[in-house]
Amino acid sequence: MSAPEASSEPQQKPRREPFGLVQHEIYWRDRYDWLLEHGYRLRPRYHPDWVPSWKTNSKLTAGGTEDSKSLPHIDLIDAVQVESDRPVVLKLVETHTSEEGLIVEYFSKEPVASDPRNHCIYSMDVLQPPDDAEHTLLVFPILRPYDNPDFDTFGEALDFIRQVLEGLAFLHEHKVAHRDLRSSNLMLDAKSMYNERYFCWAPDLKSDARHKVTAKRTRTETWPKYYIIDFGFSKMFQDQEHPLDVPKYASDLTVPEFINPDIPCDPFPIDVYTFGNLIRMDFIDGNRLSNHNGRLGFEFLRPLIEAMTKTKPEERITMQQALEQFEGIVSELTEWKLRARPIRIPGGYIFAPDTFERVGANVSHLYRKLKYVVKRMPPMPPVSTTAQPTAESASPSKAPAEDAQLDETPQVVDSESPSQSEQVKPSKPSE
Repeated sequence: MSAPEASSEPQQKPRREPFGLVQHEIYWRDRYDWLLEHGYRLRPRYHPDWVPSWKTNSKLTAGGTEDSKSLPHIDLIDAVQVESDRPVVLKLVETHTSEEGLIVEYFSKEPVASDPRNHCIYSMDVLQPPDDAEHTLLVFPILRPYDNPDFDTFGEALDFIRQVLEGLAFLHEHKVAHRDLRSSNLMLDAKSMYNERYFCWAPDLKSDARHKVTAKRTRTETWPKYYIIDFGFSKMFQDQEHPLDVPKYASDLTVPEFINPDIPCDPFPIDVYTFGNLIRMDFIDGNRLSNHNGRLGFEFLRPLIEAMTKTKPEERITMQQALEQFEGIVSELTEWKLRARPIRIPGGYIFAPDTFERVGANVSHLYRKLKYVVKRMPPMPPVSTTAQPTAESASPSKAPAEDAQLDETPQVVDSESPSQSEQVKPSKPSE
């Protein structure tokens, strides 16, 4: 075959080895050594000289090992903070087109960081990747989906809703609209519930991604903290008294303001609507798109949901009013109700238990309930004395100018400090 004939044939791309690196993982492999120099160690999979473990150990199977698990998100990677041996998540944040870095840093600094109403994910560190001026790296603690493990009592589920309402009211008080509230952006810090580390992208597995891991303590025994994550669509409106902005299309496409997508509107009632609708779908009616049918016994929240999801945004209650209405509803519930076990409605990925499973679940729950009563563990944690804004803090605070915040070194909020562990915490993405 002559040279011209050979060059005319299309060149085939090299085939990716099964369980090898995918395209978006190359970015992290190329920065493995740089990250290690800055105190963060990636999994062996991303070492420049990585040799798959199943090729050197015949007892291992490709696909069943930690180093065969690829990243589910292009902007996130799990790592270990070398100095503390603490598992973390690194997130690539767009520097020029997103306010995420600014917002996260703002809520990670004092005096905002230590406010018990602050449920915004905090940044442990900020890095600037070499040869990538378009992105900043934020370091976060590893969290879990908010309902993994599932709630053991109504009180546990209501504590989740209370914390998120409290966190969103605090967010709005500081003139920040989230604009992408969905289940995967609400996370649980479950470090206090587990004795062993779990794999970031499959939290039901141990860190080796091979064996199951289970919680050793319930939420009632630890009262963990929940966090609001992913501020990629969020916006800080600073000193605007009545901010208007074109509605941002995100996860919940039922938002009434989307009917007129080009007309600027108040972004805060959209947050109220989307979280109210999330409560409705996750706890009452279910959501066909997420393949689950809701839970039994949460109908008492229906009036709150209706007040939060009015078609006309001016008729919706504010997030602070939603928190106050929620507290009024909870105050009417009996201790027996709060200690009862919420049950998922079978359907989608939820299978109906057989008789043996149902009896076993009821007996074990009754045992735990009696233990809680004997030990005088409350069915819900008490309302924080700072949960209600003072007269001074009730008015929206003035957020700092963008250039004033980014020049400061972010203060790390240690999850072991009293300000972060009044609930005892550690991680859809997730973040």
